[in-house]
Amino acid sequence: MKRIVIILIVIAIVAVGVTAIIYFRNMNSKFTTLNANDFEKAISDSATIVLDVRSADEYAGGHIPNAINIDVNRAGFLYEADERLPKDKTIAVYCHGGVRSRKAASLLSDNGFCIINLDGGISEWKNAGKETTVE
Repeated sequence: MKRIVIILIVIAIVAVGVTAIIYFRNMNSKFTTLNANDFEKAISDSATIVLDVRSADEYAGGHIPNAINIDVNRAGFLYEADERLPKDKTIAVYCHGGVRSRKAASLLSDNGFCIINLDGGISEWKNAGKETTVE
């Protein structure tokens, strides 16, 4: 009986994972996802705003220089984004590993923003030896 429960849990986890992969892969059609090197080039343009969509605590622990923070998982994310971000500039989004930034990129692009997304999030940014800062 215990073995059957474990097998069912594993099957459920795999099903959720596959569903998430399909969902997030389909979301990617409205924005561009870049590797760390290309993302770094893109954000060097003064017309690009860097947006960290992690929690305030994660942001405080280290972020890409000059990034602003709006937590995608907080209520009012889109309202705050509309208030703080200009729609005539490119918004470069990232999170820890790429899941939340894809969510934010989809929401923002659906609301008229031009979006680029950092593939692999700040984890990949750090792995590529790119600069971070702490405030």
